Amino acid sequence: MAALFISASAFAAKPYHLELEASPGAVFPYLGRFGDVELHVYEGGVRAEALWLNSFSRNGAADVTVMNPLGRMYVEVPIADIAPTLRKLAGNSAGIERAAVPSGVTSSKGKVGKYEATRNRLSYGPEAWIDVWTTKVVPENPQLRRIINALLEGISPGTARLASKLSGTPILIELNFRRFKKVQLLKLKKLSMTADDEQDALTLGAMYMRATVLEKLLEKK
Repeated sequence: MAALFISASAFAAKPYHLELEASPGAVFPYLGRFGDVELHVYEGGVRAEALWLNSFSRNGAADVTVMNPLGRMYVEVPIADIAPTLRKLAGNSAGIERAAVPSGVTSSKGKVGKYEATRNRLSYGPEAWIDVWTTKVVPENPQLRRIINALLEGISPGTARLASKLSGTPILIELNFRRFKKVQLLKLKKLSMTADDEQDALTLGAMYMRATVLEKLLEKK
């Protein structure tokens, strides 16, 4: 047991850099203004890079630091505010998603690229489901899970409740509904077992000025 504990601790401390690409605008038009989002997951936290905003959040932090690289401005956005903000952005256009509740989840083993993974199928009907592929190739990142749960809570609370129970790190999410056939919301780009850029990715750069104008940009419809 001691050997297993030491082995698990060594694995958890191993640096990594997981690169994912999210395309929320493909399904949720009110998020289209951000374009595709590149996610960079590290042992110590997570970073997101979008069309005109970047952000990062370290493990255990209560906020996400959101930056406008062109204006050299930033603001701290509480993770607790993510779900209410999304509901405000969506307005009445997200009624279907908010009301959707999966009837259950079935899991099966497989691969995403060359990596061992588990397909978790959240079923909404005979021809409606979401496949969430998770892996344990890297340890679960608590901040990534916390932010994803907040995002799902703002879009579909019923889905969030079930998805929060899934284990592993999500590396592929695909929707199959009447309106959306095989639409990938999240996909794996690259995994490296080194993280030389982690410190810079999870640190606010020099010459940034805190400004509430970013809050208005985020809330603008």
